[in-house]
Amino acid sequence: MHSAMKTLKPKSILGAALLFIGVQLQNCKKEAANAPAPLPAKGMYALINDTAWTAVTVTASLEYNGTGKVFTCRGTMDNKIIQLTAIQNSATAGNNFPVGPANGNFDSFGYYILPIHRALTEQNPTSGTTAGASLVITAIDTANRLISGTFAFPQADTAYDAVGNVTAVQNNLITNGFFKQVHYVYTP
Repeated sequence: MHSAMKTLKPKSILGAALLFIGVQLQNCKKEAANAPAPLPAKGMYALINDTAWTAVTVTASLEYNGTGKVFTCRGTMDNKIIQLTAIQNSATAGNNFPVGPANGNFDSFGYYILPIHRALTEQNPTSGTTAGASLVITAIDTANRLISGTFAFPQADTAYDAVGNVTAVQNNLITNGFFKQVHYVYTP
């Protein structure tokens, strides 16, 4: 009598097992490729129009101008720059800055694409009083001169023609921004 079923040979079982393993490994690679990159432990990071941006270089300074202090933090990656400025009026000299929300009346936020002044385009800083703009100093270590904080702000590039008429407006939204453990230079 003929058997309706063929017996599987060891080579075909091995081949099927290898094929199954290969497919599973490809699925793991796809999942790993889609996983978000870990957030940096130090430096500056933000989402620019929902796209992750991590600064390659970050500089910060705190300057006492005789009546107040100006804190500036600037991050750069490729041709994109984010610059934050906070002003503390009626302050005394010292390398400290208040922890908490910055005073929106004097703060400004900038998102710039180099060159900063393209032909017929102005990239203006966003005022700290603009809806959706915030800067919060979350920690400051005056002994080691390290500062951390969070930020978010809208920004617009406006293109003008030769006569000064607006020809286009590109709106950008910077969210989930933070700077962590950034060394700052103090100038009395």
